[in-house]
Order: sequence, then C-alpha cells, then structure tokens
Amino acid sequence: MQTRISQLDLLRGIALLGIPFMNVVSFSMPMAAYLNPKAYFSDGPFNDLVFIVLHLIADQKFMGLFAMLFGAGIVLLAEKRLYQQKSAAKIHYSRNFWLLLIGLLHAIYIWEGDILTVYAIVAMVLYVFRWLRGGWLIALGSLVLIGSLWSSISMGVRLSELSGEARYVVSDIFSPDAAQIQRDIAAYSGGFWELINHRFSVENSNTDFEGSIVMLFFSLSLILKISAMMLIGMGLFKIGVLRGEATAGTYKRLAIIGTSVGLILTLLGLIWNYRHGWDINSYFLYGDVFNLIGAAFTSVGYIGLACLWYRTNKHVWIKNKIQQVGRMAFTNYLAQSVICVFIFYGFGMGLYGELSRLEVTGICILLGLFQVAYSDLWLKVFRMGPLEWLWRALTYFRIPPLFKEKPLRAAGLGS
Repeated sequence: MQTRISQLDLLRGIALLGIPFMNVVSFSMPMAAYLNPKAYFSDGPFNDLVFIVLHLIADQKFMGLFAMLFGAGIVLLAEKRLYQQKSAAKIHYSRNFWLLLIGLLHAIYIWEGDILTVYAIVAMVLYVFRWLRGGWLIALGSLVLIGSLWSSISMGVRLSELSGEARYVVSDIFSPDAAQIQRDIAAYSGGFWELINHRFSVENSNTDFEGSIVMLFFSLSLILKISAMMLIGMGLFKIGVLRGEATAGTYKRLAIIGTSVGLILTLLGLIWNYRHGWDINSYFLYGDVFNLIGAAFTSVGYIGLACLWYRTNKHVWIKNKIQQVGRMAFTNYLAQSVICVFIFYGFGMGLYGELSRLEVTGICILLGLFQVAYSDLWLKVFRMGPLEWLWRALTYFRIPPLFKEKPLRAAGLGS
C-alpha cells in the first residue's frame, strides 16, 4: 500500500507557505488588523492594496486547504492501519491527544492564535464519519459550512443588539479605540511572563453574558468552518481527487470553478465592506459571509491548480523543494510561530506594531524562503522533521528511526 503521496506533500507545502501571509498580521499588529484594514496603520500608502490582495488570495484560503489535507490524513491513516490489520482508532485518538496537548502548550506559551487544538478536537469527533462514501462526506461538509455561515450571521445579529461595556469589549476584535490598541501594544512589547499574565488576566477576558454569547458565535463559526473543510477533504480523498487519481478535466474544472467563484464572492465582500466603511455591524451581518463561502471555493480551486501543476514536467526542482516543506508541516507550522514571536514580541526583536502590511509581507517572503532552505537540508539527513519524529514517538509509544540509512557503498559495504 502507498504510504506517502507526494501530491499531498506538495499541497501541504503550498498551504504551509501561504498561511503566514495572514497569520503574520496577528503576530505583528493588534488582532483587529487581521479582519479590518482600517483598524491599524490605515493611512499607509499600500495598506489597502496589500490587504485587498491578501484577502483575495490568502485569507481563510490556505487555512481551508490545510484543513482539507488534515481531513484526508484521517482517512489515509485509517486505511493504512486497516491494510496492516491493526487498530486504527487507537492510533488516531493517541495521535490527536498529543496534538491537542502540543497545541495547548503552543497557545499558552507561544501564540494564542493556535489552530492545532481545534484540529485535534474536531478530528476526534469526525473520525466516526470516515466510513461514509466520498460524496456523502462532501455533502455533509457542505451542510456544516452552512452551519458556520449561520453562526457568523447570528454573531452579527447579537452584536447589533449590544451596547455599553459589552459592545466595547467585543469591539476589540474588529475596531478597537486608541486605548485598546495601546494596551495591546504594551502587552506584546513587554516581557514573556507579562504577556502570559495578560492573556489570562480578568481584564482581558471579562465580558458580560451577552458579550460572551457573541464571542461564542465567533468561535463556533470558526470551528464549524474547519469541520466542514475537513469533511470535504475526507470526501475528496475518498473519491480520488487528493490521491491524484482524478482526470485532468476534473482538476481543470475544480481550478476554474473554484477559483473564479471564490474570488468573485470574496471580491463582492470587499466591495460591501468598503462601501459600508468597515462598520462592525455590517461586517458580521453580511460582509464576512462572502469570504466565508468564497474562501471554501478558492481552497478547492487551489487543489485543482496544484494538482494540474503537479502533473506537468515543469518546475520539478521547485515542486520538490515545496514537497519537502510539506513533509515537515508540523515542524514548519510551529517554527513559523517561534520565528514570528522572536521578530515581533518584546522579549525578541520587539517590532510589534512597528511595521506596515507591506513590510510584514516582505518578512513572510523571507520566512518562506528560509523554510524551503532548511526543510530541504534537514531531509537530506533525516527521515522526517524533528516534531514529526516526536509526535510519532508519542503516538506509537516507541522511538522511530530518525536518521536516513546510508547507502551501502557510502557505508563501505558495497562491492
């Protein structure tokens, strides 16, 4: 049985290299800047241009792609264990238990924007659906995506009813005032333990009941979106799309329909939000809906584009390098956090709140080149990334080999 699908490695590499283009905003600026181009540094000459481009091609798109690949991994592991006549459930839940634990440590001590905890919990729930046929998984994922849409709109409805302190606290995620921004900058410009205390302080987490309901809908929409994309990924893997077994025509249709519909919907959302002056009520009632659905189409479109590229004989060297990044997806995701924390937080270089969108985009490009270089160098010597090795050791409760076996001739054993 084929245990490593290089096409999946290419897709993972593309997703890993694309994710920082949005995450870096959360590392380098107040959280609201991720959603709202007017929340911070809005007077920069390229602020809106960079925001629009990245919103169209990156925001939720690479996250959706990575979630689909994670879903495909659930089915792949189950099939592999079944082929080996071994328990799939035991390894699946062990794997995701350790992912959850590592994700929690990541969220507490490195970056509160961690997504691994959500992936682990969702994967534990969705495992029971692995037996469904591919078409049913895609249909179920589409229904869950509608649930995410409902949750997002419900947040907008609840938000429009808020007033006073509750609305002020919730506004911190989208349109903070000067005092909220300065408090955020002070927290991320200080020492390590000061930041940890800020994340768990009463002032930072205290809202009334109505405010908590709004934030609940916000979180639920994200969880449902990830669940939907995982289910769709499981389905696409089962019908052969993510295995590389679909026809060129299928990949072309996915690429054309997915990217065109996705970009049109996302563009309509941008037009809506700019026309309404990035008003918080308008954004969460209707503005975010366009990108929520549009991003899902675009993510599927990216699969079509990447698979068509994979089948060509062009750019082989580049594809191989990106595949190496994908083979170390776990290591590279956490490495991105560590590197960005060092660059932006006060106990590192302290550049939080200092750089424009254009400047942090340049840092993303350099980060991507760095990860391509070290992933390639690492895998020339080792079988897998260091965190992949640790994760596998914890999952199977045994030490897997890390170093590659030397060729017989190089080891002096050849004839």
